[in-house]
Amino acid sequence: MAERAGPTAPLCSEQFGSRAARGCCAAADGRLQWEGFPESVSPDYLPYQLWDSVQAFASSLSGSLATHAVLLGIGVGDAQASVSAATATWLVKDSMGMLGRIVFAWWKGSKLDCNAKQWRLFADILNDAAMFLEIMAPMYPISFTVIICISNLAKCIVSVAGGATRAALTMHQARRNNMADVSAKDSSQETLVNLAGLLISLLLLPLVSDCPSFSLGCFFLLTALHIYANYRAVRALVIETLNEGRLWLVLKHFLQRGEVLDPTSANQMEPLWTGFWQCLSLSLGVPLHRLISSVSELQQLVDGHQEPYLLHWDQPQNQVQVVLSHKAGPETVLRAATHGLVLGALQGEGPLPAELEKLRHRVRAGPEKESWVVVKETHQVLDKLFPKFLKGLQDAGWKTEKHQLEVDEWRATWLPSPEKKVL
Repeated sequence: MAERAGPTAPLCSEQFGSRAARGCCAAADGRLQWEGFPESVSPDYLPYQLWDSVQAFASSLSGSLATHAVLLGIGVGDAQASVSAATATWLVKDSMGMLGRIVFAWWKGSKLDCNAKQWRLFADILNDAAMFLEIMAPMYPISFTVIICISNLAKCIVSVAGGATRAALTMHQARRNNMADVSAKDSSQETLVNLAGLLISLLLLPLVSDCPSFSLGCFFLLTALHIYANYRAVRALVIETLNEGRLWLVLKHFLQRGEVLDPTSANQMEPLWTGFWQCLSLSLGVPLHRLISSVSELQQLVDGHQEPYLLHWDQPQNQVQVVLSHKAGPETVLRAATHGLVLGALQGEGPLPAELEKLRHRVRAGPEKESWVVVKETHQVLDKLFPKFLKGLQDAGWKTEKHQLEVDEWRATWLPSPEKKVL
């Protein structure tokens, strides 16, 4: 495997006043390539930021309508309203939100990096749902406190999911170790958009304050724009690292046509709804004690595994669990995930290479208790298939030295399986 060339030394540099100097390197086509925008960010930065600004503007206007409705429901402007009751309602609302933020971060925090695009879209749609509840809350005074508590709970989930995925996307877009710079500019851009939204809100609120139906109509219009802009922003992203969804798309195309999809094509085909791409359950980095309870089960699991991972396939549940060795690096994790997805493909439809097609017939005709035999034979198939697949990934522009697969932290050691010599 050829090693990638290291960074080229700068040919020259320039500096403006007391600002930091920027260097200049030679591009592959002979042009001079100066440090800074657009070379300092990913190619999808500009289209993403344009649509992100549109969605932030629409969300700012919708948020003003929702805030107006909440203040109206609490009793602002009502002489008979109790300050103590309004304060208690606000405290209960904030408490529910804090509790929801803690629980959601514990429950889904490790999954946000793996599916950043999907969770980003989910967060924005959930935010629209929360604002809709706030606008409707004053129409139901008896249930007002419960409704705004649910709304604030949803908004706090949005803050966790949105903030975490924003950080992941910023890391993707920063290409010159300039994550702080990209994050600061993104924050300034959002502040400017929100300021423009507030100025428009000052003109909009007097028009809708006395007409709830008009306020609701404006909200639906802004929500439609917000969701559309979010979809376009997320769809504009071209992430060059593989998560489970993108790996499945690329592997499926490779098995059916012998070609590896490039990052742009795979990202355009990637589903944007979390968990909807396939029915296979793939768990990487599971504890060894979960899979075995006897010496014979350990021997059966290790048999035929020469790679630094052990794979268990529950065929009836279509569930693959992988135990990783301490020696397992990114390439091993990628192979283990590929192995699991290949097993899932044996139970699916569509053309497969000849050696896998034979195994598919055996899987459909043979008893389920022989799953470990199929796993052993797929190891032999992958010994020939995976190097070609890995090289195709690298040639197509995928970054295989890292990944976005969800991997638990359990690691194990075991005595290696003896290789059987073929006479």
